[in-house]
Amino acid sequence: MTDPMLQMNLPAYLIMAVWLIVFWQSFRKAIRLKSNGEQKNLDSYNRLRKVGLFFWIILIIFSVMIVIYSALPSAYYVFIPLEQFNHPIINVLGLLILKISIVWIVVAQLHIDKEVFKFYRNIENLGALELLKYSEKMLLSGIVILFLGIVVTITNIVGLFLFFLGLSFYFWTFRHFNISIK
Repeated sequence: MTDPMLQMNLPAYLIMAVWLIVFWQSFRKAIRLKSNGEQKNLDSYNRLRKVGLFFWIILIIFSVMIVIYSALPSAYYVFIPLEQFNHPIINVLGLLILKISIVWIVVAQLHIDKEVFKFYRNIENLGALELLKYSEKMLLSGIVILFLGIVVTITNIVGLFLFFLGLSFYFWTFRHFNISIK
């Protein structure tokens, strides 16, 4: 894929992923899968807080990186690009990873909805809580895959650092939860 195509596609994938993470509740309200009482329980769950400030900061920096890459390519040198990785096959692989991350985020959001529904239907046992934490971990892993897709598509030193920082924070976060699904 050529650079002008990446300059159009990357912001579109980023907007789609951020929309799925931030505005999932409005999407769910539009399709109305549950009754009103059950919908209030799902709405009371704050999944954005579960993502964590650290992931939001990394996502904002990646967003700025994509905006600069797309709108101001002459200023992209700030992120120290690695030109040897600017190859059409690598770029297509990165876009494929971005598509996988978007599907992963949708599936994780659906899992969270299902587990929140179970959890708030007075099934407040340890198993339901562990499944909810597992679904939250699935959402965060989708975000980490999104970071990987961005790094593979537009490889630069700052992006690699942010990806490995996000990956290490991901493992550190869930090491403390000690999730064991039986």
